[in-house]
Amino acid sequence: MENNLLINLRKYRPRENTDPLENFITEAFAHLLRSSRDVVKAFVAKINEHLEVPIAFNADACVISTQENFNNKFPDLVIKWDDSALVFEHKVHSALHDNQLKNYRNFAQDHFSDYRLVLITAREYQHKQNPDCSLCWHNIYHFLRNIKDSLNDNRVAWYVQEIVELLWAEGLGPVSPINHLAIDHYIEAKALEEQMCALLSNAALNHVQWPLKSVLEPVFKDRSRAVEKRIGVEFCKFNPNKEMKWSPGIFCGFILDGKDHNFDLVMGKRLHVAVVLDLNKLAQEVVRKSEHFRLFRQELQSRIFAINESYQSDKTSDEGWTVVDNNENNSNNGINWYHPLAIIQPMDCFFESLYTSEEQLAYFIEQVSRVQQVILECLNFEHLLAELEHLIV
Repeated sequence: MENNLLINLRKYRPRENTDPLENFITEAFAHLLRSSRDVVKAFVAKINEHLEVPIAFNADACVISTQENFNNKFPDLVIKWDDSALVFEHKVHSALHDNQLKNYRNFAQDHFSDYRLVLITAREYQHKQNPDCSLCWHNIYHFLRNIKDSLNDNRVAWYVQEIVELLWAEGLGPVSPINHLAIDHYIEAKALEEQMCALLSNAALNHVQWPLKSVLEPVFKDRSRAVEKRIGVEFCKFNPNKEMKWSPGIFCGFILDGKDHNFDLVMGKRLHVAVVLDLNKLAQEVVRKSEHFRLFRQELQSRIFAINESYQSDKTSDEGWTVVDNNENNSNNGINWYHPLAIIQPMDCFFESLYTSEEQLAYFIEQVSRVQQVILECLNFEHLLAELEHLIV
């Protein structure tokens, strides 16, 4: 099989009862094994540690395939050498089919003089149907981390790290223990989203004099269950059919998870108060080439710095607003062009020493209004709005 990851991934099509994540991880891992004899030798050695009877391995003769045809049954990964084989089935969220491993075993008995069945799953409770070796993806995670520093090929070491990060991102790394603090505050935490919605619904009422109302219309949006993972007031244009148009939109509210926005490296695991520039696809095409957008970003940075200078005298915490501008470090973090620019602040610091809903609402309106006013005072924001005006259709 050709050792080109993208070509090998291209063969997959979405199908019922299949998990594309399983295929993706399988191909990524197979690509690594094909790329490094050192890695495949270490991996087979790790498998042998878990076998009752180890299997003799000839790395010089091994061939690695995915989705090989075992009489119309298709194991995820097969490592073959001489007349022997390791046959793998990989699971993430799905369960084994009836007799799945038995079918592989029947085929292997007829075609190899020696073989072992290996099952890799997300969690131990998925270990069924009596494979010769049962592992979890967190075992693969630890195996790869342990061998990375011993590899002489920097390219392979880089790819090992990429797979380690992939497993971590998909929740297939080390199993997190139950958090004792979360146990103590579970009931209160469940009510938090409802409390955030209540505050922001009140912030969207007509009588609130938001500065951005002079150029954009506000509407409350609970996207906590959507890909954006946020709740807030969205200021935007509406076309004649009363459809929202992010050309641009400006979100003011709470981000629960920064992953979609590509803010997660800055946000970490904390909730944040945020003011976010939102752009639809047509607006993205304009701002990518816009000199006004570039100058607006620069001006906004300096004006937010000035806000923070005055902000410190009002708060005991040293946390102020942070401008997240992935346009400046796109090689490291990437850009979600739907949300290319934001001003954020940790929510716990923002609301410190404010304990009543009335105080919190008044403070949110006051501080976010200050940020809105700064945006409006940026000369290049006005020019940017003019550039995007023709997109409201």
